[in-house]
Parts: sequence; structure tokens; C-alpha cells
Amino acid sequence: MSVASIVTTALLALAAQGSATLLRTPHANTSAPALMAPEHGSGGADAEVMHLAQRQFMEVKLGPFPNAAEACDYCFGSFTKQGQPPAGPVAEACVCMAYPEGAEYNMFCATPVSAAGFVADKGGCRCKPRDMEHMAATTCTPIQ
Repeated sequence: MSVASIVTTALLALAAQGSATLLRTPHANTSAPALMAPEHGSGGADAEVMHLAQRQFMEVKLGPFPNAAEACDYCFGSFTKQGQPPAGPVAEACVCMAYPEGAEYNMFCATPVSAAGFVADKGGCRCKPRDMEHMAATTCTPIQ
């Protein structure tokens, strides 16, 4: 290989790296992120920074269902477990449970083990789909 071809190859390699670096820089027309703190001296004395924090508890109840088996069946086919790509499923590994509220049941699907204690405190049960000991019916075993 000649010296000229080695130099040419090296120059092309350096030029390619330089042009790839330009792709990573933000475009001149892009704006700053919405929650970015203002630069010193740019906003005057009245410039503020937005602070976001949790203010209250949010709970979504799903139900009521006439019995625990229907609550469980709904859970097994729910968006949380099944979903529709690209948005879902949310948590395929969540455990379906049901708990009574009055004469009816609510569905509960959660991944953390501590959730079973929450449902157990409410007198709930863990769902079992196609329980072969009960002719492939959906059953709900009490959590103890």
C-alpha cells in the first residue's frame, strides 16, 4: 500500500468522524426543555422554577363484579395484563386478585409481593385461571 493511499484513508476516516459529531449537536431552531431552570440574569427578578411533587393519593377501582370469579376473568383479559401494542401490556407479570366490597367484588392486579397483604387485609383472594380441580373454571383462593 502506498503512502498516498494511507494518508487518504486516514483523512477520510477523520472527516467521517467529524461529520458524525455534527449530527449529535442540537439544531439551531430547537428550544430549551420546558422545566429547565432559567439562566442567571435572563429572567429578571420574577423568574421562577417549576417544582413538581406528589400531592395526593390516586386510586382506580375496577368493578364491582357480582363474584370473585368474574373479577378474576376480567383481570386476566385486562389491558394491564394483555394490553394492545405499542402501549401495552402494562405489567404482564402482575398477579390477579379480587377482594369483596359489600356484596360485590373488585379486581386488583399488582406485581409487588406486598400487594397480597393489602388484598388479604380486605379479605380478598388470589385468582387462578382454568383451575383443573374445578372443571377448568376460574377460582379464587383466599390469601392467608
